Amino acid sequence: MSARLPAREKLLVPVVLGLLVAGGGAFLALSRTWQRADVQASGAPSDRVEVTGTAAYPAATALALVVLTAGLAILAAGRRTRRVVGVLVVLVSVGALVMLVPGDDSLDSALREAVEKSPSFTGGNQPDSVVTTGWILVAWAGFVLAAVLGVVAALHGGRWSTMSGRYDAPGARRPDVDPDDPMDLWKAQDRGDDPTA
Repeated sequence: MSARLPAREKLLVPVVLGLLVAGGGAFLALSRTWQRADVQASGAPSDRVEVTGTAAYPAATALALVVLTAGLAILAAGRRTRRVVGVLVVLVSVGALVMLVPGDDSLDSALREAVEKSPSFTGGNQPDSVVTTGWILVAWAGFVLAAVLGVVAALHGGRWSTMSGRYDAPGARRPDVDPDDPMDLWKAQDRGDDPTA
């Protein structure tokens, strides 16, 4: 007879995978070109300048890495730590979304700096055909997904089962038994612990 996982246990794998995808997707989007423009000087060849999301928002790239590693942390952490990691993911994701809010001039400033470093820039010529790509939307989607998954981890992470401590040193093992979870009680008995203690 196979034991079925409780519904709350079924959330662990999607949350972990979702955070890896959200953090990785946001990091990938930030490393791509967000704006490009051509700088043309009379009598000189045109020069194309490109600005990545990382150049405009370096802190957002670091926050994407935090989300990425939080997915692994939730997988390996204990019950209480998972809730803390979930809250941290929500705060980090909201902070990144605030950074990337439309209307901020960080992207335009980064493009201006790139244009001024171009060999075709003479001081008076302005860039032609400025194009903004859709990678900012991918970064936004990654951080929105991470925020939602962080809420799920904060609410349900304390009830997910933890990794086995079977091969830990006997003194390092600390049983973490939820008295309301029959699976935890059976696991404690299998380890030789008294679940009622």
